[in-house]
Amino acid sequence: MIRIEKVNINNPDLVELIKELNDFFNEEWGTEVAQSYQNHHNLTEMSCAVVAYDEQEAVGCGCWKLLDEHTPEIKRMFVKPTSRGNGAAGKIMQALESDILEQGYQQAVLETGKDMLSAIGFYERHGYQIIQNYGEFVGDELCICMKKRLELKPN
Repeated sequence: MIRIEKVNINNPDLVELIKELNDFFNEEWGTEVAQSYQNHHNLTEMSCAVVAYDEQEAVGCGCWKLLDEHTPEIKRMFVKPTSRGNGAAGKIMQALESDILEQGYQQAVLETGKDMLSAIGFYERHGYQIIQNYGEFVGDELCICMKKRLELKPN
C-alpha cells in the first residue's frame, strides 16, 4: 500500500531519494552534463515536496516550484527502479497536482530528457502534452517540455 507524505525539503528520506536520482543522472548522461542542470533542481526553491512510502520504505519523491508567478513546474520526480509499476509515481503526481490546485494554479509544466521514453509515456498518460521548450531549455536538444491544464476533480 503506497502512501504519500508532504515533507520538508530537509527530510532525510527526500534527501536520500534525490541523491539516488542525481546518481542516476550522472550514470545516464555523465557528471558534466548532469551538473549543468543542477541549478534547476535546488531543493530550497521548491514550494512542495512529497515522498511515497511502501510500508515504511521511502520509494519515490516529487516536488514543484514556481517557474514564474503563474506557472508551477513539476521537479525531481523519481521512483526507485525496484518500486516502479507499483502506482507510486501516479500517487506522487496526484499529490503534487492537488497541492498546485490548492495554491490556486490551474496548470503545471515540466521538463524531462528527450531519451526518457518511459517518463514521457508516463507524463502523457497523466495528461501532459509536449510543448515548445521554455526558459533555459529553449534550444536544448537533450530536453523536452510538457504542460497540463489542471482541474479540480468533483468529490
